[in-house]
Amino acid sequence: MTQAERENWLANIEIVANTVAGELGWETVRAVLQRYDADSIDTLTPDNYTEVFSELFTIEADMKD
Repeated sequence: MTQAERENWLANIEIVANTVAGELGWETVRAVLQRYDADSIDTLTPDNYTEVFSELFTIEADMKD
């Protein structure tokens, strides 16, 4: 993964995390991160970017239903 790809993933995760946190609180975001052994977005391993984004995105989509 290139540095640009990493930065793009992190930016997208932060955007969706902020949306989820705005509606459901940071506890929800932290719970997702903890499932991937991270205590913040910055401590996520690149191998987990897609899974974390996908999980947060699903939560965000469910909020709109």
